[in-house]
Amino acid sequence: MSWIWTAAAFVSAYLVGSVPFGLLAGLLRGVDIRLHGSHNIGATNAGRVLGRPWFWIVLVLDAGKGAGCALAGLALAPQVGTDLALFCGLGAIVGHFFPLYLRFKGGKGVATGLGVILVLATPPGTSIPWPALASLALFLLVLGLLRMVSAGSVTAALALPVAYGLWLGPSVSESFYQTRLAFFAVMAAAVVLKHRANLKRILAGTEPRLGKRAAPADNQPVNEARP
Repeated sequence: MSWIWTAAAFVSAYLVGSVPFGLLAGLLRGVDIRLHGSHNIGATNAGRVLGRPWFWIVLVLDAGKGAGCALAGLALAPQVGTDLALFCGLGAIVGHFFPLYLRFKGGKGVATGLGVILVLATPPGTSIPWPALASLALFLLVLGLLRMVSAGSVTAALALPVAYGLWLGPSVSESFYQTRLAFFAVMAAAVVLKHRANLKRILAGTEPRLGKRAAPADNQPVNEARP
């Protein structure tokens, strides 16, 4: 019967992950951020449209929904007998990618993924997610140097599976950790794919930098919502 628990946990996490905190933050201020800036609903565009404090607020909220789902999976895992935290984390990220409440037009999943890896990327013998913290430090370093969230996100995502594999050492041969390592590698690939347009703009020198306020809305219809 563990598959029923797993399916129910995944669906529940998906519904939580679908909550668009960036959009809700804008609506609380009377602004649909999908009509401003990059038209994204995530922390970067929220900060650009609503002001810098909202970047951190939305970032924490999006990360919180990922971490909360993964922690719930950890709490229930002993009763189910499977790595339920991984399925809950996956559900939250898929929900952010394809939110039910926004007709499946979601975001890039960086903040939500950050919350998930802070729970899941814990090497054996410790309760501290060192690989995730190392990737987060790299993100902050790149962000500080370039002031580009996209560049920091892609760099940190690619660094995570490498850091996790190195921290595992001999334990990398265990199937439990191999599954999580594969999950982190797939996450990294998804982040890169979601940032294709950003990477093109970085190479062209036109990628917006953090702290620059958005121009007024152009009143164009909303085609896509992504953080």
